[in-house]
Amino acid sequence: MNCTKPFPGQTDQMFKDKFGKWPRLMKLFVLLSLLPPITVLVLINNNMASMPMMYDVLVYVSGFNALLLTWGLLLKIRSKKYWYRNYHIGKTMLLAVVPILACGYITLTSPQPNKIVTQAQHDRPVQLVIN
Repeated sequence: MNCTKPFPGQTDQMFKDKFGKWPRLMKLFVLLSLLPPITVLVLINNNMASMPMMYDVLVYVSGFNALLLTWGLLLKIRSKKYWYRNYHIGKTMLLAVVPILACGYITLTSPQPNKIVTQAQHDRPVQLVIN
């Protein structure tokens, strides 16, 4: 990154972000984070995977997207502060929220193990009568 002084008499140096690589990198990471849930969903529809696998994948992707959201907020704040420009990454951040909302919805709507009715396994004698 090159340093530049946009205003005469400025004592601080700012980094010139020539290529806007950070927002593009964030957009790429958000799109790549959506691939594992889509892949598992396709596998579930083809009966090649079970539903608990989807829960695990959504939890991991949600954690990764929470980090991406934090990075996006820092990027948005610092772009104004250091480069005097606005990175338009609001739609990307909204797309990163989707797996987090899906994970929260599945967590809230899944039945709790103590509320699930289970049948106890009892040994019962059976009489066989042969005529």
